[in-house]
Amino acid sequence: MEKPPQRPLPAEFPGAAWYGAEELEAVTRVVRNQSPFRYYGTRCGFEAQQFECEFARYLASEPGGPWPECSGVYVTGVNSGNGALDVALDALGVGCGDEVAVQGFMWIATIAAIVRARAIPVLVDSDDTLNMDPEALRRAITPRTKVVMPVPMLGGCARIGAIMEVVREANRERVAQGRAPIRVLEDAAQALGAHAWGAPGSIEPEGPEGVYRVGLFGDAAIFSLQLNKDITSGEGGVVVTRDPALHQRVEALHNVGFGKDSEPAKHWYGDMPMGWGHGRRITELQGALARAQLQRLDTILANMRRSHRRFEDHLRQRGLTPRARADVDNPGDTGYYCIFQLPPGPADDDAKIARGRKVAAALDEWGLRPWFLHDFEVHIYYHVTQLVEKWPIANGCPWDCDANRFHASYDYGRGALPNLDARLITHVGFNTPSRLAPEDERHIMAVLDYVCETVINE
Repeated sequence: MEKPPQRPLPAEFPGAAWYGAEELEAVTRVVRNQSPFRYYGTRCGFEAQQFECEFARYLASEPGGPWPECSGVYVTGVNSGNGALDVALDALGVGCGDEVAVQGFMWIATIAAIVRARAIPVLVDSDDTLNMDPEALRRAITPRTKVVMPVPMLGGCARIGAIMEVVREANRERVAQGRAPIRVLEDAAQALGAHAWGAPGSIEPEGPEGVYRVGLFGDAAIFSLQLNKDITSGEGGVVVTRDPALHQRVEALHNVGFGKDSEPAKHWYGDMPMGWGHGRRITELQGALARAQLQRLDTILANMRRSHRRFEDHLRQRGLTPRARADVDNPGDTGYYCIFQLPPGPADDDAKIARGRKVAAALDEWGLRPWFLHDFEVHIYYHVTQLVEKWPIANGCPWDCDANRFHASYDYGRGALPNLDARLITHVGFNTPSRLAPEDERHIMAVLDYVCETVINE
């Protein structure tokens, strides 16, 4: 088979690839007003506040539909996705003696936020979506479970409807016993714009079963605006909730710890002490950039989904199996990353690992930015050295805390999640840039053909 030529491909960064006059005008507007701080300035334009309002309307919209004027969604912009996780866990009251159930395929920031909250991460195995398995979650819940944290990785949705039902079942028993319910925090940093099937609500259904934006199922959710995300302000994050009391705590904690009980508040930072603030405020520059990018989001998603669908169809024609969709009839994945399973191949794990690395190296020759998932750095629980070795943050916390002694029964080394581990050594993925032309797609499919013939099926 003839070897495909080299061809430069568009950048993998979905939102940044669309930077243009609108983003330039947004930044210029803030600079012209000499007001980069979100709460006051020479001529503060309140870009961050307007972004929060627009983001809420977007999340409340039906996929592909207009944005409603009233959303019922509360949004707080913060300075990073990491900051969003810290603030959200604090607002949910997570601390010593608590467990947070989380999948092993995530990003290190997810685990780090749990440890910084002085809680113990409890790993939950994955299903064929590579995300949290609802049945594995059922087995992982204990009396110490405070929060469940699903992570729709690389834009691929979890079976969030089933996850929410598992949590509601557990909470029915807890509420009957007069105990605090489990809360759900969606770490949707990599899934802005995705949608999924199910009913929101962690205690009782808060709506009929149907299609909702990812981020509206749990008690709270976070998103990231970092460079690799669907839209970007370089850094930045968002915390969302439909609970006004929880929103008040988030607002207080993301700032200096004071809540607002009136509008306008007497002080710009709030008037009612509620805790120790994190100082995680988003800037006007970030807010203005994010506003411009939000207007592009549906176009960005449509492009990635189109290319992703073509790649998946092509892989099936080659006899390969794409990553499973949580909802085959109405897939809401963003299309950011195309993952496929290699044929059964060798039975030995070491041989499977060698084959996966060989396939990824072959795809890398053409700049497809591939990953053999077993080697996907700190996206995989057993590559997070600080977790495997249980590094403390301060004074031995959280591992040496008397309230957390139970952690001794949890192991974070490879083998802790057998189903996920088995899938990682048979799956390879590559980026789906948001500005692929038809000739770029044809080139990538030709590369896939060549690698199938010369490496996968050799």
